[in-house]
Amino acid sequence: MTITLSQLTATSLTALALLAAPAAAFQKGSPPAASDDCDHVAMAHWGGDPDSGLVAEAVTICGEDGRVRATLTLVASDGEVRFQRQYPTDEVMLLASPAEGDMPTRLDYWLAAFTDLDNTTHIPGEDAEFPFYPADGLTDADINALRDEGRDMACYIQGLESANCLVRDGKDVREIGVWLFPG
Repeated sequence: MTITLSQLTATSLTALALLAAPAAAFQKGSPPAASDDCDHVAMAHWGGDPDSGLVAEAVTICGEDGRVRATLTLVASDGEVRFQRQYPTDEVMLLASPAEGDMPTRLDYWLAAFTDLDNTTHIPGEDAEFPFYPADGLTDADINALRDEGRDMACYIQGLESANCLVRDGKDVREIGVWLFPG
């Protein structure tokens, strides 16, 4: 079964509604999250397969400035980090959390993009309602080739209105672009 970014976004938004987070909480610069949002770890195997050789890990930390940050790391079975990014949680739709104690659940939702992979055949064009913008160094021809290849990709929520899409490239992980969605 293939889950598209639209389905993942709808599921994620439903989950957020169930967590009863007011819409105002998703505004950039909202107050720092509670300290119980720190020091959480969540993990997911690429494609949900423990034999995939790639694990996505999310860890939250409290900064000295009072903000909570989440680090997303993809680690290969050889222990090598293949991809890593850090985000302030109040600037990522699925992680912005005014309710105490719900960060572990939010991290699990965030990592669902790595277990329920999408497919590059679903990459929309620039004229789509919710366009896809290729990563630096990739051309339209590169993106068309990815569409034709129909490769598995993980598009994780990276902000309030966009997802960063990744594909495996041999042993490495490569960013292929950003997919916009309504925030």
